[in-house]
Amino acid sequence: MKKLALFNLDAVDQLIQPTDFAETTLNTPALSVFTDFKQSQPTIIEGNTSAASALEMMQQEHCQLKLVVDAEEEMTGLIHIEQLSEQAIMRQVIQGADRHEIKVRDLMRPRDSVKALAYQQLQNCTIADIINTLQSSGEQYCLVVDRDNHQIRGLIHAQDLARRLRMPLAIRQQPTFLRIFDSLTA
Repeated sequence: MKKLALFNLDAVDQLIQPTDFAETTLNTPALSVFTDFKQSQPTIIEGNTSAASALEMMQQEHCQLKLVVDAEEEMTGLIHIEQLSEQAIMRQVIQGADRHEIKVRDLMRPRDSVKALAYQQLQNCTIADIINTLQSSGEQYCLVVDRDNHQIRGLIHAQDLARRLRMPLAIRQQPTFLRIFDSLTA
């Protein structure tokens, strides 16, 4: 049996992840960049979790986005860390909610307003196609649905794409009356 030599880490030693080895360009196939729930566990949170706990949890996990589920683990929506901001919580308080009673389900984007792409579409697309779609729709993220099997198959997040491409990616939300009103009253 061999005795192996242990050593201390050097300051230049960097943590790597599988995505660091894959060369990603705008022409990379779309299927290679979405978070595929057949290969990785989706990040979920229960809708009845308090907003304060959810924010703390997401900050500790360095997580920007989670799928919101009910007690039966059925997806009911998505929550982005920005939706848990002090400003979002104060809007709820102004509407009469008790700050300590505000739950993830009160702040999440409901399932019926979450946009999706068909897994079948992605089979013939590139990252550039995804970025163009997200930019033209003003969406920061979308689900990937296998329409043949009626399965929520994965997630595409613009920030993940920007990180993989090592370039900034600006996606501007389409102005709506509600967003304009919210910005004026905030």
